[in-house]
Amino acid sequence: MAIRTYITPEEISLMIKATTNLRDRTILTLLADTGCRVSELLSISSNDFDADRKIIIIPHLKRGVKKHCPKCDRTAGRNTKFCANCGTDLSQVTPTGIEERTRMVSVGEESCSLLKEFLSAANIGVDEAIFPITRQMIYKVVRDAALAAGLSGRVFLNPETGKHHYVHPHDFRSALAVSWLEVAGGDANKQKALQSHLGHKSFDTTMRYNKLTPKAISDIGDEVRKRRFG
Repeated sequence: MAIRTYITPEEISLMIKATTNLRDRTILTLLADTGCRVSELLSISSNDFDADRKIIIIPHLKRGVKKHCPKCDRTAGRNTKFCANCGTDLSQVTPTGIEERTRMVSVGEESCSLLKEFLSAANIGVDEAIFPITRQMIYKVVRDAALAAGLSGRVFLNPETGKHHYVHPHDFRSALAVSWLEVAGGDANKQKALQSHLGHKSFDTTMRYNKLTPKAISDIGDEVRKRRFG
């Protein structure tokens, strides 16, 4: 049996077609098109969507990520032990606060059309959440669509943990990253564009998605073997 590490575009299309209502179809299409996290999807309001430019402003919230030095009030990372400004011991300081960031991502014609239709049909008001539902409901939408598309059971392998898992929302993010990196090849600018699109602070985090593609690993191995042994 072939090792499955990510969901294919064909499988995503089958899942989207398997949905039974406009809301679920819009949710899956946006997850596939933008690669946003579930928390980000639920944070998007009607004001964040610019239909004319086909752009969505995606809020990105992380809680409990900062420490504040009690002596000089300089902020530091949650794992920082000493203040870089005054040297105060921060080991007993509890991280607090919310880090707010946003990023602007483009959406395709299909996503834009579905979103406009859903906003109208659901009568979403100004600055209201587009999807006022829970994380658990998003997981159920994905799981139901996967089952309807024939993707049942723990069909995917996480190469970092060695564990198999059911289809879940983050698989749409992984699938986008894999397709993007395949198009980018060795182009550093296109790779960096993916980092911006996914909202990663570290480029290393973005490049971890290369591990999902056994074929890419195999191709590199074949090239190395060819150079070594002809």
